[in-house]
Amino acid sequence: MEMSGLLVAVTIGLSTGAPAAGTSAEVGVWFNNSGKGAVEIRPCGTTGRDAKRLCGFIVWLKNPNGKNGQPLTDGYNSDPAKRRRPICGLPVLGALQRVQEGGYDNGWVYDPEQGQAFDAAIRLSSADKLVLTGYKGVKFFSKSFVWKRAPADLPRCSDGSAEREARGTTSTSTPAPDKAAGKATDKAKASAPTTVARTSAQAGTPLTPPRPVPAVRPRAPIE
Repeated sequence: MEMSGLLVAVTIGLSTGAPAAGTSAEVGVWFNNSGKGAVEIRPCGTTGRDAKRLCGFIVWLKNPNGKNGQPLTDGYNSDPAKRRRPICGLPVLGALQRVQEGGYDNGWVYDPEQGQAFDAAIRLSSADKLVLTGYKGVKFFSKSFVWKRAPADLPRCSDGSAEREARGTTSTSTPAPDKAAGKATDKAKASAPTTVARTSAQAGTPLTPPRPVPAVRPRAPIE
């Protein structure tokens, strides 16, 4: 598949979800040009070097389910162990670093429609348009694509399970109440909330790039 689906296209935003003051202008939710998905770009972490780097996660899909009616998964991933990861919440940008000439570079972009990764750079062309450039090693063979800023009230399609996995978090269930509580116990047990345990990976370890970067390159032209 070409890099022309979930990650590379322009749709019309209904309103502007501009970043808060003091944050990078690239931070926010962006539509791809096919209208099939949207990616939230934000700092990779809260401390250390990751607080200065940008990552991106899929947070909206026009069609979140496949033909079988089940949620879309990362079925083309080269790692069989990751092919059941949900597309919603999937990390698709990582390790982007601010560069002197403007924008961010030296990162990676993952296209779930190909199951492949590319080197990546992003920069703003205007307040509501972001240019994503995918390349392999050198930009002589690069291709660029325009993303459009999504409205601030865009609904989310995921509970973030894939994102939590990427950040190295684990889930632990609330301990079950005493069995002597009978039916009330069963009801409480069924509705017990799930908490996410914070790990050192979530606190500062960067996402692992889906390497190796393949020789194939995106072909769609910038609009």
